[in-house]
Amino acid sequence: MIGLTGTPTKIGDHDPLADNIYGVLKSFIDEIGRRGCAAHFDKVLRETHYLKGRHLIQEPERFIEDHLVFPLIEDALKHEMRPRPKQYAPRWPRQGGVPDFCLTTIPVDRAMDAGLRLFGEVKPPRKVKRARREMREYLNADLDLDAVTILTDGFDWELWVRPRGQKVDEKDEPYAEASLLDPLKAVCARNMAVDTSSAYHVRGRIDADKFSSFTKTSVREIVETEL
Repeated sequence: MIGLTGTPTKIGDHDPLADNIYGVLKSFIDEIGRRGCAAHFDKVLRETHYLKGRHLIQEPERFIEDHLVFPLIEDALKHEMRPRPKQYAPRWPRQGGVPDFCLTTIPVDRAMDAGLRLFGEVKPPRKVKRARREMREYLNADLDLDAVTILTDGFDWELWVRPRGQKVDEKDEPYAEASLLDPLKAVCARNMAVDTSSAYHVRGRIDADKFSSFTKTSVREIVETEL
């Protein structure tokens, strides 16, 4: 099939998940533009700078949560979620600590009754290793729970599945991984002087197959089959 742009298209080019992720990325980059820090964010994408609050007039982690991570979890991956859930295990290392969010795709009361926790940690861009380190501390301090965890710095995404009784080692690998870095670079052109991006071009850079492991349907299947 030939698309309206004259570019050959495949059925997969119009994957609903890729379309939904693309919509979240557009909104995110538009917010970057409204805050007047498109040039700074371009340097972050090119791995020469960290995202700075003075450019956003907001803490970077909260900005990434509100405008990228949470919209992607809800609008693209179709989860229900709750930010900053209090009294939600595993045991956090500091008294009163809470995860950045929990997935209520499986209702909290049902998950707690089953000894299951579905939670996530968010860090600023290029700091996903810190989230991974904290997750290990949380899970290894409470081995009596099954856990499904999403770690992200907005750019890189990791899905971890930990059956109860098993420690998480530094050498362990995530259940699934995906990245938004390449499609973000493509859609970032929306805020530059010349917009060379297109919906077709950006969607082609979104690996919907990898992100499909993070969806509501997939996580429910993981809980049923793995835990």
